Amino acid sequence: MRHTQDTEVRTYRRRVLSWALYDWANHAYITTTATTYFPPYFLALAAPAFMTAGTGETNEAARALARDSASNVFAFTIALALFTAAVLAPIVGTYADLTDRRKKILIRLTFAGGFLASSMFLLTDGMWIPALVLYFLTQVIMNIALGLNSSLLPHTARPEDLNRASSLGYAMGYIGGGLLLTLNTVIFFLAGRLGISSDLAVRTAFLSVGVWWIGFTIPYAINVPEPRILSLSRERSNLPLRDSFVQITRTVRDIRRYKELFKMLIAFWFYMEGVGAIILLATAYGAALGLDMGVLIATLLMTQFVAFPYAILFGRIPGPGNRWRGAYLSMLLWSAITLPMAGAYAKTAGAVGLPSALLIVAADQIVGAIFSFSVGRILFTGLAAKIDTKRAVIAGLMIYMIIPIWGYFLTTKAEFFMLGWLVGTVQGGTQALSRTIYARLSPPSRSGEFFGLYGLSEKFAGILGPFLYAVVGQVTHNPKSSILSIAVFFMIGIILLLRVDVDRGAKIAVEEERAIESTVVR
Repeated sequence: MRHTQDTEVRTYRRRVLSWALYDWANHAYITTTATTYFPPYFLALAAPAFMTAGTGETNEAARALARDSASNVFAFTIALALFTAAVLAPIVGTYADLTDRRKKILIRLTFAGGFLASSMFLLTDGMWIPALVLYFLTQVIMNIALGLNSSLLPHTARPEDLNRASSLGYAMGYIGGGLLLTLNTVIFFLAGRLGISSDLAVRTAFLSVGVWWIGFTIPYAINVPEPRILSLSRERSNLPLRDSFVQITRTVRDIRRYKELFKMLIAFWFYMEGVGAIILLATAYGAALGLDMGVLIATLLMTQFVAFPYAILFGRIPGPGNRWRGAYLSMLLWSAITLPMAGAYAKTAGAVGLPSALLIVAADQIVGAIFSFSVGRILFTGLAAKIDTKRAVIAGLMIYMIIPIWGYFLTTKAEFFMLGWLVGTVQGGTQALSRTIYARLSPPSRSGEFFGLYGLSEKFAGILGPFLYAVVGQVTHNPKSSILSIAVFFMIGIILLLRVDVDRGAKIAVEEERAIESTVVR
């Protein structure tokens, strides 16, 4: 009996870890390609095409205007790609539910996305249009795949483990993506010694992404089971694609029954507008300010490794049985208060390089950890006890509001580095806990459909942010104004999230699941 229980525990842990490894796999594309290397590489490819006719390349004002125009085209392409993914995600998710192919479709999308991601290796001077096409296709595939992966969360982890499993996925994503980004960054900085150009080093990074993405999906394919269909008794035809549209129409028509879920979708949509814009446009913003490639890469690489422990920390703040909740909350608040103060010091001190900035931040975090785990855990125990999953997300969003405001006043590379550290403290946790809230509001048997709608909300959330950034930038030709405009999405998101009754929505999801189970044809 004990042997059987031990085997079941090991199987369960292996299943959860394999599910989390998909984030390890796909974050190679997110960190290396989408966030770090592609935006500045695209600007380098496209900017010459936007130079005013007859203007020499030595004209710095003309070059800055060309970079700004290329940056705006890139932002519009992001918006179009995410709009396409938003439309397709619920259709693909519902189709996956009805055909019992959630995992199978995810694996096929992964192979297609990995191949196209590696094809970016072929991009050379003048190929800015093919670059946009490949970026568009990989963004669409990646975002649909992410929705399918999230839909398997309630089938993979037990209800009491949803926060931890979701946070583990994001944490694994940051480590996996960070490790590959580290390798590619080393190759980039040592390109001369290795006898290759920096251009070839970047294209090699693109090549590695597809291999990593596909390779680390193998444990997922082996250990994560395909959930069984519980909705066999529903009216269905032999045309699953048609049935998918019918089912989505019924769900939207029945919106009153899932009122809390749809309120969560709208709130999530708005605050993810801000999160998505910051993630996708960080390097483009830094490049528009004139920061060099080394600063951008070092900052984003650091952000990945900072996000790992903070994603784990965030997932434990809502845990009522955790005696260190006060310390975790204290550490989060400490970072939100002291990092902007460190940035202000760097601005006034002047000439603070990245090594000095790293020392300042490291000292800040060490002092913060000592304070939090000695005094802070006592001071904030009462407050932490009142923080459930939704309130933890709201706390993260309040910290997120600091980022675009700080970005508006940012002028130095040391500040950019410190700002990147602050992003890392909330980036994974807010998204991981948002996913667990939504999982509680969704009947597991319809997770593909509902997480398709979640994906629709998430992808639409990547449209308005970049679009607003691009419009404001085109009107003002001032990237600082563009980044400041992102703050409005966090404000609206917080207000709407406060109106979501998670317990009531979870009760409706349980009732729906029981109704489905009672009508299953066996």
